[in-house]
Amino acid sequence: MRQENEIRQRNAEMTKEKILEAAAESFSEEGFYKASVDRICRKAGVSKGIVFWHFKTKDQLILEVAKKSLPLDIIESCLEEKNDNVLECIGNKYLEKYSNPIMRKLLLHTLSAMNNYKELGDNIRELCSPLVKEISKKAFNSDNDEGIVRIRSFMGGLLCYVVNIPNIDRQVYINTLIKTALSK
Repeated sequence: MRQENEIRQRNAEMTKEKILEAAAESFSEEGFYKASVDRICRKAGVSKGIVFWHFKTKDQLILEVAKKSLPLDIIESCLEEKNDNVLECIGNKYLEKYSNPIMRKLLLHTLSAMNNYKELGDNIRELCSPLVKEISKKAFNSDNDEGIVRIRSFMGGLLCYVVNIPNIDRQVYINTLIKTALSK
């Protein structure tokens, strides 16, 4: 009995992941509002009932996909690592995550939708407040206003790269952002 429950749970998790992948692809191509649940169902190979069993509404599905598009996972993992250069960790993982065209488009859709979804806006503000302070503490041993502005500038430079990829070597770009953030 226990093994059957574990198998059912694993299957449910795999189905949920298939739905999230199909939704991410659909939302990146058409945006959150235009992409239909029917299209997501076709891509995932599941019925609407299954989608709405995992996600009660399309808005819940949008929020789940949008949250995954944010760099919160990157920042949290870099802050947890025993790495002396948190900025290099964030820069490399950030540009790696958004080298995927689906993730890049989703991030841009997410940023444009944050005013329509309170929870999403709250997640983005979480990224721009407490986590920025933590990065500043780890990078500069201080979370004063100057450090926070330097980190926000660093993060803005990463976002700028994602929005319009320059004809500059990625590592040169990251190293220059780090050098700029560290200089006084």
